Amino acid sequence: MSIICISRGSYYRGKEVAQRVADILGYQCVSRDSLLDTSSEFDIPEIKLARNIHHATQILERYSFGRERYINFMSWAILKRLKLDNHVYHGLAGQFFFKDISHLLKVRVIADLEERVQAESVRENVSVDKARLQLRHDDEERQKWALFLYGIDITDPSLYDLTVNVSAMGVGASAELIAQAAALPNFAVTEESRKRVDDQALAAEIKFALFDYPLAGVVSRDGRAYINVKAPESQADLVRSRIEAAVAPLMKLEDAEIRIDPYY
Repeated sequence: MSIICISRGSYYRGKEVAQRVADILGYQCVSRDSLLDTSSEFDIPEIKLARNIHHATQILERYSFGRERYINFMSWAILKRLKLDNHVYHGLAGQFFFKDISHLLKVRVIADLEERVQAESVRENVSVDKARLQLRHDDEERQKWALFLYGIDITDPSLYDLTVNVSAMGVGASAELIAQAAALPNFAVTEESRKRVDDQALAAEIKFALFDYPLAGVVSRDGRAYINVKAPESQADLVRSRIEAAVAPLMKLEDAEIRIDPYY
């Protein structure tokens, strides 16, 4: 069964479409915000809303290596669920966490601006003009947020396999189309794509576990992990022992190759 990542615009029906797709396929539906709810460190309103990229980046910059630790957390949280296949993820740039996975269906859900403006005006009880300005601002901030974190432009159509205009099709038809696309042979699970997801999920889990080493290089191939950390030569043994302690609950240590490179 395929993995579905839905990139949605702000506050308008993307969540409904994702949930309907999950209902049609019998999948679980998870969002960026629901994953952040599980984090004691990043369950923060400013990061969830991302309405102001300046404030959101300031929040991350309060932490040492906040951006890297946030990405490590999101990578682990997304991959540990979506590797099971029976999940629909909706939020920002979920496909960023998967590399060369053939059974990943990448979808962008869009809606006409004026329809979104009317809905925002009612939802926030503000004038149409104010709602339009707010939505344009929110769209720009979400775009900046994805560029800041992942270096991608979420509006680039080449990032997606399918773009659906929910204003033209409605929630039901949009969800049916996505579900049908997920069932195409193009997105069928293969042994190779399954191994890649498992390897990427293991690497993400290890990186998240190495909280004290947010810049650690971690790669997994066929269940074997390759971990690379830079540290002062005098601390190499201590660093290695700490890495082993963090990795031991996740896998056999003989399947982990740890390399400590000295600073120059």
